[in-house]
Amino acid sequence: MLTRQWAILRGKENKLVKDLKETTLSFKKLGKKYGVTRQGVHIFCKRQGIKRPEKPKRHQTEQCPLCQKLLQISKRPHSEFISTHTIVKEIGGPWGKYPRHLRTLRSKGLVSPKFGRLHSKRIEKAYAIYFTKRLPICKIGREVGLKNFPSIIRQYRALGWNIPPSLYGRRGRNRVKSKIQEGKKR
Repeated sequence: MLTRQWAILRGKENKLVKDLKETTLSFKKLGKKYGVTRQGVHIFCKRQGIKRPEKPKRHQTEQCPLCQKLLQISKRPHSEFISTHTIVKEIGGPWGKYPRHLRTLRSKGLVSPKFGRLHSKRIEKAYAIYFTKRLPICKIGREVGLKNFPSIIRQYRALGWNIPPSLYGRRGRNRVKSKIQEGKKR
Protein backbone atom coordinates (compact mmCIF):
# COMPACT_ATOMS: atom_id res chain seq x y z
CA MET A 1 0.00 0.00 0.00
CA LEU A 2 2.85 2.37 0.77
CA THR A 3 4.27 1.88 -2.69
CA ARG A 4 0.98 3.05 -4.16
CA GLN A 5 1.02 6.12 -1.92
CA TRP A 6 4.63 6.82 -2.89
CA ALA A 7 3.66 6.64 -6.52
CA ILE A 8 0.89 9.17 -5.92
CA LEU A 9 3.22 11.49 -4.00
CA ARG A 10 6.06 11.37 -6.55
CA GLY A 11 4.24 13.63 -8.97
CA LYS A 12 3.23 16.04 -6.22
CA GLU A 13 6.43 15.91 -4.20
CA ASN A 14 7.48 19.55 -4.62
CA LYS A 15 4.04 20.88 -3.70
CA LEU A 16 3.82 18.59 -0.66
CA VAL A 17 7.28 19.60 0.57
CA LYS A 18 6.29 23.25 0.22
CA ASP A 19 3.00 22.67 2.12
CA LEU A 20 4.79 20.74 4.86
CA LYS A 21 7.40 23.48 5.35
CA GLU A 22 5.13 26.52 5.09
CA THR A 23 1.74 25.56 6.53
CA THR A 24 0.57 24.15 9.83
CA LEU A 25 -2.11 21.99 8.22
CA SER A 26 -2.48 18.60 9.85
CA PHE A 27 -1.21 15.42 8.18
CA LYS A 28 -4.82 14.31 7.80
CA LYS A 29 -5.80 17.45 5.85
CA LEU A 30 -2.69 17.23 3.70
CA GLY A 31 -3.41 13.54 3.07
CA LYS A 32 -6.92 14.40 1.86
CA LYS A 33 -5.53 17.14 -0.35
CA TYR A 34 -3.02 14.80 -2.03
CA GLY A 35 -5.15 11.64 -2.00
CA VAL A 36 -3.15 9.59 0.53
CA THR A 37 -3.50 8.68 4.20
CA ARG A 38 -2.16 10.79 7.03
CA GLN A 39 0.39 8.05 7.80
CA GLY A 40 1.68 8.31 4.25
CA VAL A 41 2.22 12.05 4.64
CA HIS A 42 3.82 11.52 8.05
CA ILE A 43 6.26 8.89 6.70
CA PHE A 44 7.09 11.14 3.73
CA CYS A 45 7.78 14.04 6.12
CA LYS A 46 10.08 11.90 8.30
CA ARG A 47 11.99 10.40 5.35
CA GLN A 48 12.57 13.84 3.83
CA GLY A 49 13.64 15.27 7.21
CA ILE A 50 11.23 18.18 6.94
CA LYS A 51 10.92 20.43 9.99
CA ARG A 52 7.29 21.59 10.37
CA PRO A 53 6.44 25.13 11.54
CA GLU A 54 4.90 25.23 15.01
CA LYS A 55 1.32 26.27 15.52
CA PRO A 56 0.81 29.23 17.84
CA LYS A 57 -0.05 27.58 21.15
CA ARG A 58 -1.68 30.44 22.96
CA HIS A 59 -4.40 32.86 22.04
CA GLN A 60 -2.81 36.06 20.75
CA THR A 61 -4.74 38.79 22.59
CA GLU A 62 -2.76 41.56 20.89
CA GLN A 63 -4.03 40.56 17.44
CA CYS A 64 -7.52 39.40 18.41
CA PRO A 65 -10.14 42.10 17.62
CA LEU A 66 -12.61 40.68 20.16
CA CYS A 67 -10.06 40.76 22.94
CA GLN A 68 -9.11 44.33 22.04
CA LYS A 69 -12.76 45.44 22.18
CA LEU A 70 -13.21 43.69 25.53
CA LEU A 71 -10.07 45.43 26.84
CA GLN A 72 -11.43 48.82 25.74
CA ILE A 73 -14.70 48.18 27.57
CA SER A 74 -12.86 46.99 30.67
CA LYS A 75 -10.88 50.23 30.93
CA ARG A 76 -14.01 52.26 31.70
CA PRO A 77 -14.64 53.29 35.29
CA HIS A 78 -16.63 50.69 37.25
CA SER A 79 -16.35 48.24 34.35
CA GLU A 80 -17.08 45.29 36.66
CA PHE A 81 -20.64 46.59 36.84
CA ILE A 82 -21.25 46.39 33.09
CA SER A 83 -23.62 43.52 32.29
CA THR A 84 -22.93 40.84 29.71
CA HIS A 85 -25.94 42.11 27.75
CA THR A 86 -24.28 45.51 27.31
CA ILE A 87 -20.95 43.93 26.37
CA VAL A 88 -22.60 41.78 23.68
CA LYS A 89 -24.57 44.77 22.39
CA GLU A 90 -21.45 46.93 22.09
CA ILE A 91 -19.32 44.26 20.43
CA GLY A 92 -22.09 42.72 18.33
CA GLY A 93 -22.92 39.11 17.60
CA PRO A 94 -24.03 36.23 19.81
CA TRP A 95 -22.67 35.73 23.33
CA GLY A 96 -21.43 32.20 22.60
CA LYS A 97 -17.99 33.18 21.31
CA TYR A 98 -17.05 35.70 24.03
CA PRO A 99 -16.66 33.57 27.19
CA ARG A 100 -13.46 31.96 25.89
CA HIS A 101 -11.95 35.37 25.20
CA LEU A 102 -13.02 36.66 28.62
CA ARG A 103 -11.50 33.61 30.35
CA THR A 104 -8.23 34.18 28.50
CA LEU A 105 -8.13 37.86 29.47
CA ARG A 106 -8.94 37.05 33.11
CA SER A 107 -6.31 34.32 33.31
CA LYS A 108 -3.65 36.68 31.91
CA GLY A 109 -4.68 39.34 34.42
CA LEU A 110 -5.59 41.88 31.73
CA VAL A 111 -9.14 42.41 33.05
CA SER A 112 -10.67 42.24 36.50
CA PRO A 113 -11.89 38.80 37.61
CA LYS A 114 -15.33 40.42 38.11
CA PHE A 115 -15.54 41.87 34.58
CA GLY A 116 -18.31 40.28 32.51
CA ARG A 117 -19.91 38.46 35.44
CA LEU A 118 -22.91 40.75 35.96
CA HIS A 119 -25.92 39.30 34.15
CA SER A 120 -28.76 41.72 34.93
CA LYS A 121 -29.49 44.93 33.05
CA ARG A 122 -31.50 46.27 35.99
CA ILE A 123 -28.65 45.78 38.42
CA GLU A 124 -26.27 47.40 35.93
CA LYS A 125 -28.58 50.41 35.65
CA ALA A 126 -28.95 50.59 39.44
CA TYR A 127 -25.17 50.58 39.94
CA ALA A 128 -24.74 53.24 37.25
CA ILE A 129 -27.13 55.49 39.18
CA TYR A 130 -25.45 54.55 42.47
CA PHE A 131 -22.02 55.61 41.18
CA THR A 132 -23.09 58.78 39.35
CA LYS A 133 -25.99 60.37 41.23
CA ARG A 134 -25.30 58.93 44.69
CA LEU A 135 -28.99 58.75 45.64
CA PRO A 136 -30.40 56.75 48.57
CA ILE A 137 -30.26 53.02 47.85
CA CYS A 138 -34.01 52.45 48.31
CA LYS A 139 -34.81 55.25 45.87
CA ILE A 140 -32.45 53.77 43.27
CA GLY A 141 -34.09 50.38 43.70
CA ARG A 142 -37.56 51.83 43.14
CA GLU A 143 -36.35 53.79 40.12
CA VAL A 144 -35.04 50.71 38.29
CA GLY A 145 -37.62 48.24 39.59
CA LEU A 146 -35.56 46.33 42.16
CA LYS A 147 -37.24 45.82 45.52
CA ASN A 148 -34.16 44.27 47.10
CA PHE A 149 -31.31 46.53 45.93
CA PRO A 150 -29.88 46.95 49.47
CA SER A 151 -29.60 43.17 49.85
CA ILE A 152 -28.08 42.91 46.36
CA ILE A 153 -25.39 45.40 47.40
CA ARG A 154 -24.68 43.40 50.58
CA GLN A 155 -24.49 40.20 48.54
CA TYR A 156 -22.02 41.65 46.03
CA ARG A 157 -19.88 43.11 48.82
CA ALA A 158 -19.76 39.68 50.46
CA LEU A 159 -18.57 38.24 47.13
CA GLY A 160 -15.69 40.75 47.08
CA TRP A 161 -16.95 43.43 44.70
CA ASN A 162 -15.60 46.92 45.35
CA ILE A 163 -18.72 48.92 46.19
CA PRO A 164 -18.18 52.18 48.09
CA PRO A 165 -20.41 52.85 51.11
CA SER A 166 -23.57 54.78 50.49
CA LEU A 167 -23.87 58.43 51.44
CA TYR A 168 -27.26 57.59 52.83
CA GLY A 169 -28.47 54.94 55.21
CA ARG A 170 -27.83 54.44 58.92
CA ARG A 171 -24.09 54.98 58.94
CA GLY A 172 -23.86 57.17 55.83
CA ARG A 173 -26.40 59.73 57.03
CA ASN A 174 -24.29 60.44 60.12
CA ARG A 175 -21.19 60.80 57.94
CA VAL A 176 -22.95 63.34 55.71
CA LYS A 177 -24.19 65.31 58.72
CA SER A 178 -20.72 65.39 60.24
CA LYS A 179 -19.22 66.61 56.95
CA ILE A 180 -21.85 69.36 56.74
CA GLN A 181 -21.17 70.43 60.33
CA GLU A 182 -17.41 70.48 59.70
CA GLY A 183 -18.02 72.78 56.73
CA LYS A 184 -20.07 75.18 58.90
CA LYS A 185 -17.37 75.39 61.59
CA ARG A 186 -14.77 76.58 59.10
